[in-house]
Amino acid sequence: MLKRALRSLLLAFLFFAYGCATTGPGRPGGGLVLIPTQEEVNIGAQVARQVERKYPVLRNHPAADFVEEVGQRLARVCDRHDVTYHFRVLVGKEVNAFSLPGGWVYVFTGLLEKLDNTAQLAGVLGHEIGHIVARHAVKRLQIALGVGILYSLFVGERAGPLTQNAIRFIMDLAMKGYSRANEREADRLGLLYEYRAGYNPQGIIQVMKILRGIHHGRIPSWERFLLDHPPPQERITLLERYLRLLPPDALMYPFYRGAYHREVLEPLKRLKSLPDESPPRRYRRSSPRPNGYP
Repeated sequence: MLKRALRSLLLAFLFFAYGCATTGPGRPGGGLVLIPTQEEVNIGAQVARQVERKYPVLRNHPAADFVEEVGQRLARVCDRHDVTYHFRVLVGKEVNAFSLPGGWVYVFTGLLEKLDNTAQLAGVLGHEIGHIVARHAVKRLQIALGVGILYSLFVGERAGPLTQNAIRFIMDLAMKGYSRANEREADRLGLLYEYRAGYNPQGIIQVMKILRGIHHGRIPSWERFLLDHPPPQERITLLERYLRLLPPDALMYPFYRGAYHREVLEPLKRLKSLPDESPPRRYRRSSPRPNGYP
């Protein structure tokens, strides 16, 4: 009987904590998260395996190396360092990028081909890092799984985040997007991180303008994305407001357009020119990049 009373008391506390977790402050990582970091990483790793079975991953290629290099530069200046960050390129026409719990970030070649400079790439990757820093996915997972999983975590029983239901939920969330509030926060963090990393923070605003143009062009892969994301113009307006809060010299930071064309766009063109039956080809950089790149 005492055990039942303690269980009821604990569940009442968890309902209260659950509410705090979903209405916490908007700062990075704000709100109560009861899913441990290691469980978050385990979930992300399992979903990453499914993603990489579903989509071909670009390997041994300058564009993949460049994305990893820029991503790690951003990760070093972000607000979360208890996970290892992984940056990978998926081969596909989708004009999209997404992140998974625990540190995984993916970007499609379809989006890379739409960009024009490294600052734009940094804005995309910084946005996805922002989702990981603020733990948007695990907060949504807590809502989806309910108080039962939180009870299991507290009493030390076998936790449920590693069930197939949790994996399917995260996979679906990654592909369809987060709430509008989550996206706005990730935009703000993306702009901040690319500034901290030494890229021109106007890069992420340029990305939004590219996406706005795609929307006007009625590209189907982007139309579904817009259902869950704030309209590009709204995001541009908010980002321009955030930009004005940075030191004036931020606008003088480089875009690194030449590096992006040399390391991403030109190698991707060569990749597309290969016949389908050709064996995988290993690309190497023709020369080391000067200090300060990408």
